[in-house]
Amino acid sequence: FFFQKFEVMTDHVVTLRYDSGSMLVPGDRIGNSRHVLPGPGTYIRGVNVYSCAVGKLSISQHLLDEKSDVERSSTSISASVVPVEGRTYAFSQKVLSVGQVVLGRVTRINIQQATIEIIAAQGQGALGETHGGTIRKEDVRQGASEDVEIRESYRPGDIVTCRIIALGDSRRYFLSTAENELGVVKALCESSGEIMTPVSWKEMECPSTKTRELRKCAKPRDIVS
Repeated sequence: FFFQKFEVMTDHVVTLRYDSGSMLVPGDRIGNSRHVLPGPGTYIRGVNVYSCAVGKLSISQHLLDEKSDVERSSTSISASVVPVEGRTYAFSQKVLSVGQVVLGRVTRINIQQATIEIIAAQGQGALGETHGGTIRKEDVRQGASEDVEIRESYRPGDIVTCRIIALGDSRRYFLSTAENELGVVKALCESSGEIMTPVSWKEMECPSTKTRELRKCAKPRDIVS
């Protein structure tokens, strides 16, 4: 990730994970809650502020009343996420179910499967607790699984839409991206760090370097309605 620093009027620097205007999805961590005020489209979990919307990050300086908040400096950063189509998503504690479409972040891959951290769900929005999932080779796309290479489908850090196809052990779900509308929806270029755009169902392109990388891309759809 690339980090953005903001000078805040006096004597300290606030470091955020994303530039203002960056496209975020539910579960993207914005910054530490001691220095970042949560605005619309965000929520606090632990000591950090996260996005709970699919939209663009908006950053502004916010002057605080020192009497009302002695834990913060007198000037802080306010972060909000302006949602696509004007929509935000509530923080949810509901249980996931088979057949549900979820949004997840790829945490690691090997030759047989990709491990996913589920961060939001259709009809629920951002999740209040962590859920794990696995996409096996045979569930990446339609067709023979022996033709599938996990590294050519996903990379760690990718954001993917998946469907829950079965319940596994220890609160881990089996996931699938075999439908056209499922797959990678956000990926960063390995060389530039910029968000790539899909150019086909199996390739994404960096807008600045024009470098192409292989992915199992999702056809555009409403991600977490």
